[in-house]
Amino acid sequence: MIHHRKRDWGGPPLAWLNLIHVKGRLIVAISAICFTVALIFMQLGLFSAVLKSATLIYDNLNFDIVLISSKSLEATFTQPFSRQRLYQAQGIKGVASAMPFYTSFFAWRNPQTHQTRQILVLGFNLRDQVLKIPEVYEYITALQRQDTVLMSRLSRNDFGSQTVGLKTELADRKIQIVGSFSISNSLRADGSVIMNDQNFIRFSTGRSLDDVSLGLITVEPNTNINTVISNLRQLLPKNIEVKSRSEAENRDQKYFILSTFTGLVLSISAVAAFVVGIVIIFQILNVDVTEHLHEYATLKAIGYTNYYLSLVVLKQAVLMSSIGFIPALFIASLLYKIIYEVTKLPIYLTLDKVIFVFFSSLIMCCLSGIIALRKVLVEDPASIF
Repeated sequence: MIHHRKRDWGGPPLAWLNLIHVKGRLIVAISAICFTVALIFMQLGLFSAVLKSATLIYDNLNFDIVLISSKSLEATFTQPFSRQRLYQAQGIKGVASAMPFYTSFFAWRNPQTHQTRQILVLGFNLRDQVLKIPEVYEYITALQRQDTVLMSRLSRNDFGSQTVGLKTELADRKIQIVGSFSISNSLRADGSVIMNDQNFIRFSTGRSLDDVSLGLITVEPNTNINTVISNLRQLLPKNIEVKSRSEAENRDQKYFILSTFTGLVLSISAVAAFVVGIVIIFQILNVDVTEHLHEYATLKAIGYTNYYLSLVVLKQAVLMSSIGFIPALFIASLLYKIIYEVTKLPIYLTLDKVIFVFFSSLIMCCLSGIIALRKVLVEDPASIF
């Protein structure tokens, strides 16, 4: 008899009836969950954008091993080191090439408003296959000319028109845009340009071609990269860090997450969003459980187990989570698109994010439901009446 009741009461209808018992509260609950899930989507998206933007330079460079000064904060904010280190590296067995790369920030003058803004400048020897951006090499001839640059078409509108042929000023010198390329922005750089190394030095007061920002090393086929790295670390002074691609990316990601204000805030916010979600959903389910406390106590008194009562609340939590997730996904997709259009940061709604947030919301709801039900699970039904 009890088994028959459990089957009737324990199916989805009981959880659903609990949800729709007060329709106004259901709407409020779904709205709260929608807000919470959308908040998690946003925090996760912004956090992943920080991680992605931290490696944007490396993602677009052709190398197996990178040399960087130990005083450098990250790939776009470097302390130069002597090019002599690249000549030393070239002599290591297994090294195919050792190429210099230059990065810095110069003042770019908006040709329309005449306001200046710092822009990321990337310089390289045009004979080196340094960049993994094929369209750059379509403009090699134009880049050979003095005082010419390619400008990222994803640079923010604050830098003004990007029309090919346009002339303006960079670091208080005349410059002409001769082409464009695409590279996303980062937390530090709202725009970027590329020029040849000779032009880069011409615009860098007090700096020469000997002052390298990054040393990009490629190894010969079938060469053990770890062996080359070990040999380079023994050869080069301690103020030169020798990193594999993954090590270099982890170094810059760690810097942005732990050492920048924005990274710290987003890291904390990502955790806080999950905690806030648990609190909000707990409050919703706690009110529902409290209202039905006598009913749950009655079921427990006539023989229903804690497992069964937990299952009812968990089903209710899963229903709430699933219903609230759908509009939250739509809202997050819209917000991701708006943020990308405004900032050009690499913020994308990917399948792995959708899956992660969906299961996170399920865990939040289920955890909140169990916490809300604790009063029924631990107390004697007689004490509730």
